Amino acid sequence: MRSVGSVALALVALCSPVRAADGVDGCCADVEAAVTALEAAVARKGNSRVSLQIYGQVNRALLVWDDSFDTGADVVDNTTSSTRVGLIGQASLRPGLVVGYRTEFELVMPASSETFNPADVTHAQPLTATALRQAYWYLSDEALGQLSVGRQWPATGTLTLINLGSQMNDAALHYDNAFSIGLSVAGGIFSDLKWGQIAHEVDTLRGNYLRYDTPALLGFVLSGSVGEWDSWDIALRYAGEAHGFRLAAGAGYRYSDENRMSEVKGGASLLHAASGLYATVAAALRDDERSSLIGQPPAYFQYLQVGVNLKLLSYGNTTLYGDLGVYRNFNVGELLRVDPHTGELAIWGTLAQTEAARWGYGIEQSFDEAGVLIYAQAHHYRAEVVGFPCDPNPDQFPNKCGGDPSNLVDLPMRPWSGYVVGMRVRF
Repeated sequence: MRSVGSVALALVALCSPVRAADGVDGCCADVEAAVTALEAAVARKGNSRVSLQIYGQVNRALLVWDDSFDTGADVVDNTTSSTRVGLIGQASLRPGLVVGYRTEFELVMPASSETFNPADVTHAQPLTATALRQAYWYLSDEALGQLSVGRQWPATGTLTLINLGSQMNDAALHYDNAFSIGLSVAGGIFSDLKWGQIAHEVDTLRGNYLRYDTPALLGFVLSGSVGEWDSWDIALRYAGEAHGFRLAAGAGYRYSDENRMSEVKGGASLLHAASGLYATVAAALRDDERSSLIGQPPAYFQYLQVGVNLKLLSYGNTTLYGDLGVYRNFNVGELLRVDPHTGELAIWGTLAQTEAARWGYGIEQSFDEAGVLIYAQAHHYRAEVVGFPCDPNPDQFPNKCGGDPSNLVDLPMRPWSGYVVGMRVRF
């Protein structure tokens, strides 16, 4: 089937010789008007009151990694801002009141957040090829706010990812998330502990939610949602500028009855418009029953990114940045399994304390008119893990392996480094 655009080109091509030879100016005007009406009819699908927007992006990158066992290079889809395509439809019910829908799919084969060392026997899951990111309808009133239902971010979603500087780096793990952390024993062995389990930015993932957002008042928006995992949350966001500074910030609270978990989280980013200097911070505190069972404090993380947006080229901003992050006591109370060079995992003991520290730097160049962003990054991670071995007779512990929580052992965990070069193209 030919597209509307190809039909339009054909019609204009037929009309152009007539204009050149006979000077008939009305021909192409009529044709162009007909093409415009045809395009509108196709987009509306028979409903003149519904607008349709199609959008998307492609973001592919080269990831070069070193997990202290091997080095490798993979062409990946960058899940910091993944390849996607989406539709937004909207219709006006009356002045100030609209109803609409949004659907969005990811095309992420292979996803950078799921990449791992092929020699790692702890991995059995297949990589994701496509995923439904969003699918919800909304009812928005200028005076009353917006109600939305379906697959979407809950109220506290993306609070820890707020950033006015870098477009391609934040507090989340996008490259070593699925890599197993190795131990420097017996010449080096894999564990089943992934970097993404102990370095968590506590962002609330998308799911099926009922969400409400108030209208913006003096730059503030209050949001609340209920939905998956018997959870509810509330968040307050702010966006504004004054005295040459731009500020974006947000904070929220989330509780999940199913997971017996509560979280306090937030982030803020401040940009000085004249100099381009900016600073971004994010933090969160998570309390769950696993930590309390072994007498550990709540898990938390802290993240800082500082940088500068410069107008070095006429095409768009050049961004330079560095970042630091600390993630502590995530995944404690869980069993640690290691691969003793047998191709199988054996239970060693229970995690009592975990810490992941990261540092890195990067550069980005935007080409605004083309919708292009080119970027290069470096990421370095180290881990400190403390646990206690299983009881000599673990069979008496059907779900755990017992052991003495005071018999703590520092485990020699191996570091991870990665280097990324990529490009995102939006349409």
